[in-house]
Amino acid sequence: MELLNKNIVFMHIPKNGGTTLDSILDKNFSVNNTFNVKVIGNSELNISDLLNLNEEELNNIKLLKGHVPFGIHQKLRNQFNYITLLRNPVDRIVSYYYYVLSLPSHRLYERVMKEKMSLYDFATKINQGDVNNAQIRVISGIEDTPENMLSKAIDNIDNNFSFVGLVEKYDESLLLLQELYKFKIPYYRSLNKTPKRSKLDEIDKNTLVAIKDLNQGDIDLYSIMEKKFNKELEEVDLLNFKLKKLRSVNKLYNFYAGFKS
Repeated sequence: MELLNKNIVFMHIPKNGGTTLDSILDKNFSVNNTFNVKVIGNSELNISDLLNLNEEELNNIKLLKGHVPFGIHQKLRNQFNYITLLRNPVDRIVSYYYYVLSLPSHRLYERVMKEKMSLYDFATKINQGDVNNAQIRVISGIEDTPENMLSKAIDNIDNNFSFVGLVEKYDESLLLLQELYKFKIPYYRSLNKTPKRSKLDEIDKNTLVAIKDLNQGDIDLYSIMEKKFNKELEEVDLLNFKLKKLRSVNKLYNFYAGFKS
């Protein structure tokens, strides 16, 4: 079903494939109608720039994107729907750990390196909003118990989100988003991928158990949304044909893009 309201808040949850989706959205929205919420000074968001926009500038916004929590839409003038991508919570934490190790400019890099943190240490010692249970925390827009954040996140999705995709089914997610918003064919190059990292079957049992215990709220949310996603996928006409077409276009795009890079 095509939406009448096409104004979007793209909630980019760290290490959830958001940089790639960001580039796809740029192909479908004018830069004049887009506001990017960015990290400044490696620790703060430029929310003040949004708040300082005049009435006309606020009215022009059709796409707001970035590492934003639920509730940012209240700063805007038009009606907006949120979209986001979820990721298997255990895989997300593993990816995030190796991402921090690869990026000296990341705010957590110095501490992780100074304390020589293992993946287990990263998951169990760093009490930051973008680490454990980050997905229910951002989508709920509150700081509370995992149970309450999960409940609020589900409520927010039901009432304020037009689309929730899955990183593990990226192409399928893009097709659903295209169907919903009548976007152009969502060809892409994978961006901001984490460098070499351990696979889940290479991680010791104690570390995996710790990550699961500390991310149970995210795990529960992912399970609920995965079932909903698969049901929505079943309703897409000619799904296999559309997937094949997308992947063919994507392969060609990446082939030619490789010559330019």
